[in-house]
Amino acid sequence: NIFECCDCRDGRMFSKQSSIVASPQRPKDICGVGINFKADKNGALLVSSMIPGGPAESSGCDIQEGDVLYQVNGAVVHQCSLAEVSSHLLGPVDSNAMVIFMRGDQKIVANIVRKPVANLLDVRRVETPRPKAKQPSPGMNGVE
Repeated sequence: NIFECCDCRDGRMFSKQSSIVASPQRPKDICGVGINFKADKNGALLVSSMIPGGPAESSGCDIQEGDVLYQVNGAVVHQCSLAEVSSHLLGPVDSNAMVIFMRGDQKIVANIVRKPVANLLDVRRVETPRPKAKQPSPGMNGVE
């Protein structure tokens, strides 16, 4: 099955104990592909929109809302963490990103030249403390 979990998902998917930190303090020489994504209930990233005039839209590739992100430059990123996907999609100005999307059973290949994108955010995983388990209250053991 083309949508089996990739190796990078093991132990690194976001959980209720994880959160995403977005930081606009990204170096100016790091660029993106100009695609906004949303996650589905299985953790796959779907195209939600393309930035008008951005690299993906300017590439002329047939990328559509709802296409499922599958591979970037040979690395399978389907159902990987946002931090992992970000590390593959972002890169130096004018570098190439070969991105493969799935639309049903159809494979969509897009060669996108990375460019500066307004409001490009650095996405990384940050562990948050797990809540402590509640201790039973004295006298609440069911025996009177």
